[in-house]
Amino acid sequence: MAKIALFVALIRHALVGAALCAALASALAPTRPAHGGETLRVGLTTFPPGGADPHKSVSVFATYTWSPMFEALTTFSEDTILRPELSESWQAVSPTTWRFKLRPGVTFSNSRPLTAQDVADNLAWLKTPLGATTAVARQLLSIRQARAVDDLTLDIETSAPNAILPREMSAFYIVDPDVWKELGPDGFAQAPIGTGPFKLRRWDDAKIIYDPNALSWRTPKVGGLELFELPETTTRLQALITGQIDVAVGMGPDEEQPIAQSGGHIHQRTPHDVISLTFVIGTGGPLDDVRVRRALNYAVDKDAIANVILAGRTKPATQGAVRGLFGYNPDLEAYPYDPDKARALLKDAGYEHGFAFTAEIIISSNANDSLVYQFVADNLAQVGVKLNLSPIPTSQMIRVINQGEWRGNAFSQIFGSWPTFEPVRTLRLHSCLWPNPWYCDEHITPVIKAALTEPDLNRRELLTRQILKFYHDEATALLLQEIPLIDGVGKRVRNYNPQKGKINYETIELDAP
Repeated sequence: MAKIALFVALIRHALVGAALCAALASALAPTRPAHGGETLRVGLTTFPPGGADPHKSVSVFATYTWSPMFEALTTFSEDTILRPELSESWQAVSPTTWRFKLRPGVTFSNSRPLTAQDVADNLAWLKTPLGATTAVARQLLSIRQARAVDDLTLDIETSAPNAILPREMSAFYIVDPDVWKELGPDGFAQAPIGTGPFKLRRWDDAKIIYDPNALSWRTPKVGGLELFELPETTTRLQALITGQIDVAVGMGPDEEQPIAQSGGHIHQRTPHDVISLTFVIGTGGPLDDVRVRRALNYAVDKDAIANVILAGRTKPATQGAVRGLFGYNPDLEAYPYDPDKARALLKDAGYEHGFAFTAEIIISSNANDSLVYQFVADNLAQVGVKLNLSPIPTSQMIRVINQGEWRGNAFSQIFGSWPTFEPVRTLRLHSCLWPNPWYCDEHITPVIKAALTEPDLNRRELLTRQILKFYHDEATALLLQEIPLIDGVGKRVRNYNPQKGKINYETIELDAP
């Protein structure tokens, strides 16, 4: 451990750079609240592409920027319990029909009442040629049609039984369909109308400004909201400790002390994702051999990552799901650190003298991720494998995954549970079902399809565990750790209590500076 700690210390020293204070001060120039009161200012790692069009992504990064303006039928509490949002209740009225009762008295920010027909119109647009290309439409493929029973009752019919449709609806943000039809997707993204606690004033490249929505059924307690795109952890830290932002999302254990010294604290959320280096398999290289993939897993000391680099704030990943998640397989264990076994497997596969490969990675979006990747590269070098790390922005990674634009042999991939908080949605991406697959084994495809259409939750959970075991044994990725979700909270912030994948912008309170 002493050697590992020294390695980490040296890397940290190498990563420390100039503070860029002048640029930071310019980016965070204060904006006067439109409605009086204090403005809540939050630093995020990235903004979603496409502005305020909530159909273009189902990532948690998008949720941070869209949830102030838009709401879904359902949402999740921090303990992963499905809760009502725009709906009050839901029930299956047949194997292929779910009935949702909407919350009464909800209005859009332009004062028009929300009705079940509005929700049905939103779903109908996703079935149009343009709508069907969006990320949200791909999330809701099982939906056949929706019908308003009355003003506050909606029936959603699926093409096959879907036991988790209410979970999937948490990713479906409702827009004013009349404004959407009038402006089109691009125009709506500039002037969005939703039911959320805030409404958009301006969306710039690195700054978004919202005003309170006085018509919302959950009126915010602050006078305004500003979000900043600050990709570098050091920049978010500097902004937090100097009081230029109130919350910094995506921090690491190393930032706890300076944040505390500035009067703030860190808030750790329950993890819901696993970070990995996912292999691009089927290109004819060394990674096509399962022995090589298993060797790479044995070569990395994941306990050191969890206990040293991440200060004991997480655990090594055992599978493509975190502990406590629906479908998590308790029988699986993490690949242990065994470099001798890794060398033996490499020799058996014909790579006794090693090989080199490249991984495209996103850095500064998760706690100490740059340190983790460099530590992985150092571990692999000990068994003769050279890992070249190629950092790319999040927007490019999205294109890589969606379009198959592989420039390397692996990429940093999150086995995410967002937005349904169950692993099959992400595992579907790691299969022949994905349009541009990086891994395709037809043996597991029928099991994934069966899980997606299984009406019984208990049976679906058993199928999910079977799928997780298959991917664990095939070692399709170098599984690293459950991602610790650590936020920095400034000294004037009260009631910071985020939900699963969302920040409680509307209930946060601020003391006067």
